[in-house]
Amino acid sequence: MGAGRTHAQVCALFERLAEPDRVEAVSMDLSLVFREAVRLCLPQAQIVADHFHVVQHVGKALSRVVRRVASSPAGRSALKGRGHLFLRPQDALTPEQEDTRADLAVLFPEAQAAWQHKEALRHWYATATTATATLGLDTWMVNVEREGPSECREMLAAFRTWREEILAFFLFLPTRISNGFVEGKNNRTKALMRQAYGYRNRRHLRLHILLGAA
Repeated sequence: MGAGRTHAQVCALFERLAEPDRVEAVSMDLSLVFREAVRLCLPQAQIVADHFHVVQHVGKALSRVVRRVASSPAGRSALKGRGHLFLRPQDALTPEQEDTRADLAVLFPEAQAAWQHKEALRHWYATATTATATLGLDTWMVNVEREGPSECREMLAAFRTWREEILAFFLFLPTRISNGFVEGKNNRTKALMRQAYGYRNRRHLRLHILLGAA
């Protein structure tokens, strides 16, 4: 448990590792602070951009597109109670929902384009191999730049900044390196804090976390 997310605080957390040289890979969200701290304290470790956060980054751009098209009079009427159909993955839609989404796609091509780019990235993660990942990602980025709404084109800056770390996910297949376990712990900690209406004493919070993990 770290004190915060600043560069000095993250480095202090790494310095507590008993055998830092044995760390082979570090999975993280798209935090520049975390990346620089790992490069400094664990230079031998391969940094891997967590695939959930990468897809989530595209999902946020998609949400901005849907909000924009839904702000028009036509969008408010047609997307009321239906906008979520563009935010959910295709395999989570029922046949009826998919038919409705397809009808809306004709009316709102930008939302459809953003949704397709998000789904294409999910498909890339599910099917790419170490040999095909680079070409697949670069092709996807070109397609977004050429065909995507402005919100999607803007979020490509993060993909250019994190391209090496995104592709590093495929260096460890069939293991799917992820920080999902840590995210689960973070969510549990947030739940503890809500139940206690916050903690003024960080030591008490740490003890509560450890007690629950015992």
